[in-house]
Amino acid sequence: MIPAWPEGLQQIDVVKTRFVLDFISPFQLLPADFLAIGRLLRLAGRQSLDASDDVAIQKWKILFQPPLSDDPIALRKFQKPSPAFVITMPIMHKKLFDAGDQLELEVLFLGTGIPLIPEFLRSLIHLGHIGLAAGEGRFAVAEVFSRESDHSEALAWRQNQPLETLTCPVQPLTWLLQTDRVARNIVVKFITPTRLMIDGKPLRKPKLTQIFPFMLRRSTSMLYAHSGIEVLDDPQYLLEQVHHLNVAEVELQWQDWRFLAGRQGMAVGGFLGEMILGGPALEETYWVFAVASLLGIGKGATYGAGRFVLSS
Repeated sequence: MIPAWPEGLQQIDVVKTRFVLDFISPFQLLPADFLAIGRLLRLAGRQSLDASDDVAIQKWKILFQPPLSDDPIALRKFQKPSPAFVITMPIMHKKLFDAGDQLELEVLFLGTGIPLIPEFLRSLIHLGHIGLAAGEGRFAVAEVFSRESDHSEALAWRQNQPLETLTCPVQPLTWLLQTDRVARNIVVKFITPTRLMIDGKPLRKPKLTQIFPFMLRRSTSMLYAHSGIEVLDDPQYLLEQVHHLNVAEVELQWQDWRFLAGRQGMAVGGFLGEMILGGPALEETYWVFAVASLLGIGKGATYGAGRFVLSS
């Protein structure tokens, strides 16, 4: 099968990076800790800035709190903008790090986020001084690597170099996608807990027709917010097409991964598992699955939740 790819995807710029963290103090890291890393990164980034440096503060705001569109139509069509980066959750199970151990953090930057990679690095360095939790889990950012066009890696920055020396090659989004033939049946495997909310309630064992709208809106909203590209004229057509996909097998299960402080017995979680899809409608809908697999879906997607992979 040869999928139909929107032309606009070729105009989306991305940078794929890998940050190497050297732990200075011991720390027991849980996957759920990355739900909180967003707040910590924002706080660390703000603390690292000179309060009188308006330019730096504006960059921080654009990186972590992207502004709403000025277009009233876009405001109705797209989600509130998420940050222009996506962190791949680096661990899937609880892990104890000792001083001297390393953790690798893969981060995909999109469009408007690319010039702000040094600001992300600044925030991450300062977070290392503070620690990941209550002063524990302090680290130093040792190196940053960037992905080249041939998918090899090159050193982009090393500890103690000026942040401004960090440069990374920019690639089109399609560089990360399999744009030629794909199998007529695909496996969609959710590998980090996925939390989708409808009417204030989480979907514990959702149907494909409930999941797909989240994939479509996340993808189109991110591409528009950070690249100014509207890749789809009529989302309703694809929302109808997904009803014609053959769902051969569904195995989804719920996993609690974080208990709410001060609320005994109350936990936050998401579903994991896989589904097998096929049928002619896959040709037109495949690109949505492919792009959303890079961005994640649902609550905490920016920091590694709601991640899934595609295979045949």
